[in-house]
Amino acid sequence: MKAKRGILSLRGKQITIFLLEFLAVSAICLAVWYRIGEFYQGAIFFVAKHVLLSMGYTPVQIAAVNVSGAYLGNFNVVPLVALAIATPGWRLRERGEMLVIGGPVLFLLHVLDLVAHFPMYFHGSELAQFIVHSIGVGGVAMPFIIWFMVAPLASE
Repeated sequence: MKAKRGILSLRGKQITIFLLEFLAVSAICLAVWYRIGEFYQGAIFFVAKHVLLSMGYTPVQIAAVNVSGAYLGNFNVVPLVALAIATPGWRLRERGEMLVIGGPVLFLLHVLDLVAHFPMYFHGSELAQFIVHSIGVGGVAMPFIIWFMVAPLASE
């Protein structure tokens, strides 16, 4: 029988050590995020702009929305990276898989969030409002959901 690896096999003091490592790595990642998050937000806005244009929004409407500093709201990339780095027992491949799966999921979630704000604000769309609020709540949990989904795969 193969021994379990990763977070699912941690006990007692190991959990405390993992949590402390996760917090330390998160702090470092957050400091880095303050430097590079603006570029990430630029990529999100680039993709969202094309989606919005295809939805019929004008360049004037799109430009009217100030997204400077919005990357601070998309900081859930930080715990995703921190979990990939701090999870004990994971090989480099497993850490990479977590980022290859989670990175695009979060990116698309952030694009959807930005796009949904337009019909919510310009047209009062209740569906768009539901999407924005759901992402606001679910987006915080998403890195951990991705982690819980990847962890059993990494333990095999």
